[in-house]
Amino acid sequence: MKARKVKLNKTLFDTIIFSLILVLTSATTLFLKRAFTTNEALYVYVYVTDRLIDKQPLAVDNTFIYNEPEFLAPITLEILDGKVRVEKEESPLNLCSIKGFTNKVGDPVLCLPNSFYFVIMGYSYKEAPPAYVPSNE
Repeated sequence: MKARKVKLNKTLFDTIIFSLILVLTSATTLFLKRAFTTNEALYVYVYVTDRLIDKQPLAVDNTFIYNEPEFLAPITLEILDGKVRVEKEESPLNLCSIKGFTNKVGDPVLCLPNSFYFVIMGYSYKEAPPAYVPSNE
């Protein structure tokens, strides 16, 4: 079978429009990247279902173990070199611990079916609810 030969009519206008779209896309990407970077201290906000249970600074290396009634087993969260990961967790597919270290601001890491997740955000994030402290009743 013979391939069809199609001639494309590329004009100067097409080249200018394509170049303009390429430049605008690149400029928008650079602007958004610069607009969403922060120099303030970053914190790891740890949630269970919809309540904040902990807030830890990302700059301090530490390991935390969380054990809530909703969990299948305790979850170990590790902060190391400005990155955070779920070191140990119990779930059918272990997707949380497979993901590894992350330092992306605003990118939540979900651990299901444990209803556990954490997000890296700046300290001045005002919409985060206060940390939940379980009462010993």
